[in-house]
Amino acid sequence: MKELNLGSVKIPINAATKTFAILAKRGAGKTYTGAVLAEEFAKANIPFVVFDPIDVWWGLRLSANGKDKGLPVVVFGVCHEDILLDRDMGRKIAQAVVKENVSCVINTFGLPKAAQRHLIAEFADELLNINNTPRHIFIEEAHEFLPQRVFGGLGVVFNAVSNLVVMGRNRGIGVTLINQRAATINKDVLTQLDTLLAFQNTSPQDRKALADWVEYHSAEGDFDKFMKSLPSLPKGEGWIWSPEFLGIFEKIKIRKRETFHPDREKLGTDFVMPELDQIDIQGFISKFSESVSKEKPKNKKLKDFTPEQDSVKEMIVENSTIREIKNQYESQLIEKESEIRGLKKIIEQIRGLVGGEMSINSPIQVSGGIALWKSKLGNGLAGRLLTFFAENANREFTREQACLATGVAKNAGHTSNEFGKLLRTGAVVKNGNIYRLNQNL
Repeated sequence: MKELNLGSVKIPINAATKTFAILAKRGAGKTYTGAVLAEEFAKANIPFVVFDPIDVWWGLRLSANGKDKGLPVVVFGVCHEDILLDRDMGRKIAQAVVKENVSCVINTFGLPKAAQRHLIAEFADELLNINNTPRHIFIEEAHEFLPQRVFGGLGVVFNAVSNLVVMGRNRGIGVTLINQRAATINKDVLTQLDTLLAFQNTSPQDRKALADWVEYHSAEGDFDKFMKSLPSLPKGEGWIWSPEFLGIFEKIKIRKRETFHPDREKLGTDFVMPELDQIDIQGFISKFSESVSKEKPKNKKLKDFTPEQDSVKEMIVENSTIREIKNQYESQLIEKESEIRGLKKIIEQIRGLVGGEMSINSPIQVSGGIALWKSKLGNGLAGRLLTFFAENANREFTREQACLATGVAKNAGHTSNEFGKLLRTGAVVKNGNIYRLNQNL
């Protein structure tokens, strides 16, 4: 099974479809760590996308010395760009990167905040609908798109990006949130994350947000030791806490980055952007630019157990084995996805040659029974929930995910009544804690 090398810890390749948070104060290595993870995805042939409102991720295009060729990553932006970015390009970018399976940086630095949010919302919404292969999304300055308090124009981008976090795995999408503080990220979104990577952080206000995450996941580990160590951690050293995905809680040290890290304090104001080698991605750039010109872009250590704790030890060994089997299975699926992508390209080429009609992905058709129940349930919460399930007919959700997606309180009595209505009508079915549209309507 392929593994991703972060330094002192290695993680399985199915991390591509998991959710992470990298939290650290300015200059402590959060972007550096995200870039190391991106480098590992590139080695494993897993495409990724970066939302970059701070103009630093273009460094992936260059080697660590800032001169030689780095990764074949397309940079959309108004600074250091391969393709000039505008606010109406979001859906088109999503369609292009899915079709060609390229990695890209969407560098929104220099665009007005309203334009940034519009573009990212359009991209996230389109990607969730059309993605067809494992893909990872890095969200730099995550609080810009997933703030703790959502008001005004933030609602649209919040809903689109939070859906990537909450529902992305159903479409093969993993997400890494990168932020200075846990407390400024929406707490409902933060609790959905599989794994925390925490580096130097001195803010006492973040303790509550991190404690909520630990409590939500029933995570085992010394939380007080974890929090007390954060202010004094050396640069590049931190903690990884992954109770369900990896089953680990330990200190880590990140390996040296292989691509260029644009440190403005070292670069100075006279720094000139090196010329980018575009050989590997020039075909994509030319094709995309031509299309734009034609239209207006819109574990615990077992040795510490006593003989009296054998039952606990056996349970941990069993859980660890199950976790390892699950990770191996998911990793094999992702490796097969890479092979399938190649076969799909061959099929598309054959279709283009023979001019035949071939369909690789067929959408699920929803019957007219949905319209009947919508008319009976009206435009209230039950109707909105039914609309949500109908629009995502081929997916399954927990109650919490459905509530987050539709913007309702999951624990309200009214919410329980509305879910009850859907179940009684048979429009939605439940299996354990998972809800989905009744395909027999």
